[in-house]
Amino acid sequence: LEAPPALHDALRGLADSIDEVVLATDYDREGELIGVEALETLRAQHPKLPARRARFSAMTTSEVRRAFANLVEPDWALAEAAAARQRIDLAWGAVLTRYLTVECGSERQVLSAGRVQTPTLRLAADRERDREDFVPRPFWNVVLVAGDPSFEATAIGGPFWDEGGARALVALAGLGDTAIVEQVERRDHREPPPAPFNTTSLLAQASRMGHSPSRAMAAAQELYVRGEISYPRTDNTVYPPSLPVREILDRLRKSPYHAYAARLLERPELEPSRGPIHTTDHPPIHPTAAPGKRRPGMRVTVYDMIARRFLATLSPPSLSTITEVHLRVGDTAFAAVGQSMVEPGWREILPDEHEVAALPDVQQGQELIVREVRVVEDRTTPPPLHTQGTLLLTMQRLGLGTKSTRHEILDLLFRRQYIGGRSIRTTAAGRALVDALTIYGPDVTDPEMTRHLEDRMTAIAEGRATLAEVVDESRRDLHEVLAELRAHQPSLVRWLRDATFLEKDYGPCDACPDGRMVRRRARNGWAFLGCNRFPACRRRLRLSALGQRLPWAEPEAIPEAMRTPLATPAT
Repeated sequence: LEAPPALHDALRGLADSIDEVVLATDYDREGELIGVEALETLRAQHPKLPARRARFSAMTTSEVRRAFANLVEPDWALAEAAAARQRIDLAWGAVLTRYLTVECGSERQVLSAGRVQTPTLRLAADRERDREDFVPRPFWNVVLVAGDPSFEATAIGGPFWDEGGARALVALAGLGDTAIVEQVERRDHREPPPAPFNTTSLLAQASRMGHSPSRAMAAAQELYVRGEISYPRTDNTVYPPSLPVREILDRLRKSPYHAYAARLLERPELEPSRGPIHTTDHPPIHPTAAPGKRRPGMRVTVYDMIARRFLATLSPPSLSTITEVHLRVGDTAFAAVGQSMVEPGWREILPDEHEVAALPDVQQGQELIVREVRVVEDRTTPPPLHTQGTLLLTMQRLGLGTKSTRHEILDLLFRRQYIGGRSIRTTAAGRALVDALTIYGPDVTDPEMTRHLEDRMTAIAEGRATLAEVVDESRRDLHEVLAELRAHQPSLVRWLRDATFLEKDYGPCDACPDGRMVRRRARNGWAFLGCNRFPACRRRLRLSALGQRLPWAEPEAIPEAMRTPLATPAT
């Protein structure tokens, strides 16, 4: 993606007056590429211009000074990896989108596809299809309510897939007035603190809290520029030994988190938790200063998430006691499980939203009054639909996109109206596109193809491959995909045109036997109805003001009173 010509002109104008260049762009692939491209513009005027690189992960005075005191050479391989990504993504997106739109799309309808967005769309569609194909199966549990205070226990051997068996067990257990405590087991449970935040886990957590990942990312970027958090684009989940955790805690003593920070500073040793991903570009996301004064909003929410996670990663484990009670009523055995907190540890900072209730204190051999024995019917449940958070985590696991682009891919799918909703469902157009490409061009929707390209771009960054090699490989793959799509073009066109019209169907065409009237949009922006067999059938109908208020997705024919023929034939 080229910089504006005026920017190149400005750099060239400065070239002769510069003795040395320090590149201080963001330290990641994209930042390295921006810096290197600026350097190349300068060296076009001043070929021997020396250049060094400042690498920092926070916009704080101490971090920037440290970076400028330890300048390094620019990483040309890292920049080439970013350049390869730009070229490959542009080629795949432009070629596939143009082919699908021109050859398979309807009138003035863009059909978008891409190297990352289409496999991501398939993830959403596959999860939705799993739910649609799921057949719920009923089951029954037998529940005992006993004791004072009372608690619930479930019959051992359940769930029961036959209601008759559960009812028979209830009848048998109901003959007893008391439940005997046969066994009480207690065991300690240690829950380690969570891993530090990287970009994907931060945005996934924001999604779980009901916030848009894109808004959360924008807020994180603002906090970084203000010097309040570290660089928010990182895969790393392991703090480096050089991270000044005590210095950061000392800064947080002048914040709403002062009690937690002071308590941690009293500990002789701090052992941060570690996540599964260890990289060396940037540390995990953490606060770098006390929060500034501001009104409640997304920046406050994101800072609070980051600060609490940082404090939790430095805190001791949560310790609790899990109690399992076995009871018997006649010949029927029941069991109950409870949990009681002993030392909250990090859970004091991040409480558990789904905490298991504690059981009353009972002893082996104790008799408890039976208050109720009942059958509870339930059904097996399908896998949940993806949210933006779960899709981000799945994309990370499958190697789709990067820490900086995953949330942008989801935004694109929403803008294209291929997916929608907080619990993500595919639209008719999105489902049609991914289904057609899965059948007629499966490589386009296969995450493995995208992951392979990501691995090859990593090979460029590590010096194991060149930009030219990887771009040429990708070009050959794209040609093969395009050839496969063209081989099935008639079927692909029919599938996509039929399916994308389905959501906008307004009944049969009154001018030809096989056509359907579908909603279109004219060049001037007005909606109208046209036959889907255009240009074979040129029937068009104007929508009145009343007609435009019809629900977009209801496939009802428009009443005669609400439509009038166009004054001029279609051309």
